Amino acid sequence: MPFRLIHIALLFIALQSIGGAWGQEEGLASYYHERFHGRKSSSGRIHDKDELVAAHRTYPFGTFLRITNLDNMKSVIVCVTDRGPHRKGRIIDVSSSAAKLLGFKKKGIARVRLEEVPCAIDLRYLDLIYPKCPAYLDTDHLQPTPPYRMKIRR
Repeated sequence: MPFRLIHIALLFIALQSIGGAWGQEEGLASYYHERFHGRKSSSGRIHDKDELVAAHRTYPFGTFLRITNLDNMKSVIVCVTDRGPHRKGRIIDVSSSAAKLLGFKKKGIARVRLEEVPCAIDLRYLDLIYPKCPAYLDTDHLQPTPPYRMKIRR
């Protein structure tokens, strides 16, 4: 009997460390006002309203999050570069360009879902699936650039 309890406890701990459904968070999101453009954030970076960045209370700086607007199901991936929001009841502040892409800039706030996006360390097993090209083949121009900075056309 104790043997089964130990296995159940270890399975529970393993499932919580993986994340899965527990890695999601839902709540209200707001966006940085234009007046914060050019100011220094908590991470030391200068805030740019055209970058896809966000402020969260607990995620480490440099964490990528997928934010989905639950009203229209639009989503965007942002990088955490600041601490906040400082308003009670809100879970994240996004830059004004991210709010525009999510479709809630006019409204000001929206109900969103946050999901952590795996980083390069978590994707280390992709080398086994997709082997690297030989050094004599130039494939650098084929590498996609991350959508860290976007220009919005009007």
